[in-house]
Amino acid sequence: MILSLLEDTAPGAALGPVRVPGSKSATNRALLLAALAPGSSQLTGGLDAEDTRCMRGALRGLGVPLEVAEDGAWSLTGGARPRAQGPLWLGASGTTLRFLLPWLALFAEGPVELRGEPRLFQRPLQPLLRPLRACGARWKPAGPGGWLHPAPGIPRRLDAEVDARASSQFLTGLALAAAALPEGGRLTWTEAASPSYLTLTTHWLRHFGCDAPLAAGHWEIPGGRLRAGRHRLPGDWSAAAAFLAAAAVTGRRLELGPLDADDPQGDRALTGILAEAGCTVTWGADQTLAVAGPLRRGLEADLTDCPDLGPVLAAVAALAPGPSVLCGLHTLPLKECDRLDASADLVRWLGGTAAVEGGHTLRIQPGPRPGPRPPFNPRNDHRMAFAAAVGGLVCGGDLLDPGCVAKTFPGFWDVWRGMLSC
Repeated sequence: MILSLLEDTAPGAALGPVRVPGSKSATNRALLLAALAPGSSQLTGGLDAEDTRCMRGALRGLGVPLEVAEDGAWSLTGGARPRAQGPLWLGASGTTLRFLLPWLALFAEGPVELRGEPRLFQRPLQPLLRPLRACGARWKPAGPGGWLHPAPGIPRRLDAEVDARASSQFLTGLALAAAALPEGGRLTWTEAASPSYLTLTTHWLRHFGCDAPLAAGHWEIPGGRLRAGRHRLPGDWSAAAAFLAAAAVTGRRLELGPLDADDPQGDRALTGILAEAGCTVTWGADQTLAVAGPLRRGLEADLTDCPDLGPVLAAVAALAPGPSVLCGLHTLPLKECDRLDASADLVRWLGGTAAVEGGHTLRIQPGPRPGPRPPFNPRNDHRMAFAAAVGGLVCGGDLLDPGCVAKTFPGFWDVWRGMLSC
């Protein structure tokens, strides 16, 4: 796929407008909470992509009634114990696997076979399995997946110390399951990756009736308080990242939405990062955000709370007018691909130099615009494809496997072309 599409637009023309899809992080949390909460819930504005289809398919495969209305809203009836009707296909969805495992380990009626892409089960899982084994559950690997044998009985509460350094999703999955127990539970940890996602989880627990106080290193989860309801899911700050970056690297103005300035999604930090580098950021009516370049300096950003921004910001840094430092990237090697290595590779593909320091920091120096070169390989990772699209606006080039964006944003390329056609 050829990335050099900007040449088809008039010089200086505004980009956009862009409508972003629903948040994947919010969608998969809300879907599972709707399955846990007794009664009927309705969700609107949810993301329809590979990851969320895996969650919806798994819930149906566990006996959760889930219907799709003509307007796209989802209706779920929750509160029953899950019982697998066959193997559950989880694709490459880390949130689906890590959110479902604790619920199944504590509540499932009988063993559950989980299947997925090989990379999904190569990513860290043992820190999540450890507290589940303490409750009596067992995990038996088998090919690209395995069998989960649930605990012999549903516990009254779940108290666990968790190693969350590799992923905050371990804590989220345990917290969601604990909220469905009669007495809830208490989770403790020393260090958690991407802690903003824990705040997002408390936000959605509260939406479903469970006010779970979150503090540094511990989380109190009240039990028996989940209730069904009607919820509208927010726009995805992660999906917005490539479009905001497009405005920064091209020096053009872009309007996009719906986005909530107060949403707990960690990737909303991108607006502040771009503003620090010289871009103009303003909010308009109806949750519309406007961003305009150009970049006036390199980037300096700690992405501990939002590491998924790493690839897109690496592309921006390769095109910035000065050197950049991106730190807090220690979880990137554990993602759908080794995103730390892939991001450094992308910077070089865009003509810059990149040095990885300490396994968590990228130092990036922009260079001359590259000439003809082999296509960029996103390594079957949607976020690497988004980042390549940003770099391609300025440097051109070809992209292998553009379809990998379907994991979280199936219509990305249509929206991208629409942004450039205005």
